[in-house]
Amino acid sequence: MNKTKIFITVSLIWIIGIGYLTWYNGIKAPGRYRGFNWEEWFWFGILPALVPYIFYSIWRPESLKNFINCIKSIFKS
Repeated sequence: MNKTKIFITVSLIWIIGIGYLTWYNGIKAPGRYRGFNWEEWFWFGILPALVPYIFYSIWRPESLKNFINCIKSIFKS
């Protein structure tokens, strides 16, 4: 199985799972704003899911270059 697909799937599951927990926590919290806490979702969901990809692109810039070329080829077709 392709490692890239696995890592992206795990990252998306993490972001969605933390988003659900943030939403559920916002609804059940007494005396606070009853809604979705965007700042919690960003700091505990989005940022931890993206940091490994940022570090990987810093340490292996050729993989970032290949990824950008792959994205460009999608729009050319």
